[in-house]
Amino acid sequence: MHPLEQATIRAFFVPARRTRWLESLDSKKRRRAILGRLNHCYDLDERFATPLAPNVNVVAVLRSLGAPDTCYVISSIAAIDGREMPLEEAVYQAGAGGWGTLISCISGRLAYYSDEAGTKRRMLLSRSKEPILR
Repeated sequence: MHPLEQATIRAFFVPARRTRWLESLDSKKRRRAILGRLNHCYDLDERFATPLAPNVNVVAVLRSLGAPDTCYVISSIAAIDGREMPLEEAVYQAGAGGWGTLISCISGRLAYYSDEAGTKRRMLLSRSKEPILR
């Protein structure tokens, strides 16, 4: 498992679901099934999620919060899942692809979630520098 996957799940998923996500993402056999849950992801910890309006420039918001040029993608879209990509391309692909996607910008601190509708449910995921509870 990529370290950014682990950090993203530990930081932004409800504690009761973290172990299942981590174990499933680490298994080739179960990865596809768990990624399908991103389409309607109710496993996100709402304490760290801020809904974004459809007209918000996601890339600009992420950059204003310190997102670097590249990010790591966890997605139901097989073509981009498990890849490091330029931020703009990842956000575009998440919206255009029509499936649930998590984009990790800063390990365990800043990420972006888009559901299967692309612009229907978009969330900024952000944590301050406090330790992440396991």
